[in-house]
Amino acid sequence: MKKEFRSKVISNRKNQSSDFVSKHSSIIVEKLLAMDCIKNAENIMLYLDFNNEVQTDELVNKLLSLKKIVSSPITILNERKLIPCQINDLKNDIQIGAYGIREPKKESSCEVNISDIDIVIVPAVAYDEKCYRLGYGGGFYDRFLEQLRDDAITIGIAFDIQIFNDVPKEPHDAQLDYIVTETRILTSSL
Repeated sequence: MKKEFRSKVISNRKNQSSDFVSKHSSIIVEKLLAMDCIKNAENIMLYLDFNNEVQTDELVNKLLSLKKIVSSPITILNERKLIPCQINDLKNDIQIGAYGIREPKKESSCEVNISDIDIVIVPAVAYDEKCYRLGYGGGFYDRFLEQLRDDAITIGIAFDIQIFNDVPKEPHDAQLDYIVTETRILTSSL
């Protein structure tokens, strides 16, 4: 059931036009930048988009211009682990990594201590209205989020077409603090 649901949502997202993705991503970025938790954070980890996900390059550049420490994960496949590494320049600090996803170059990026991260902006296939996420099935982010300090904030970003009343979930699936879409901001009942 999880697998079928996941592939249906991914297929729907892939079918969106580049104009849809670009326009709605910009709206989501503006909403994020207006959030107090983003304004007050010093150290923000986020994903680098692929496959018609909410685009994050504009967000990276704006956060860097605000003098934030920005990191993105390097995926260590055999350990099923994410290592946050700092990004200072999207043009020169990035390479294609596991699963064809862009990630920081290990040689030009310094690793960020997980306990220093204030906010993690998390990718997902889908979310429910209680801020639970359905990831891509590898469990990388679920394991990573468990290591964050207690007051770190987790935010999912998605298009409205990725939000459902309920998503298939298991006990280890993470509930995030916020989900930001082009039309709304959902908050988990913490």
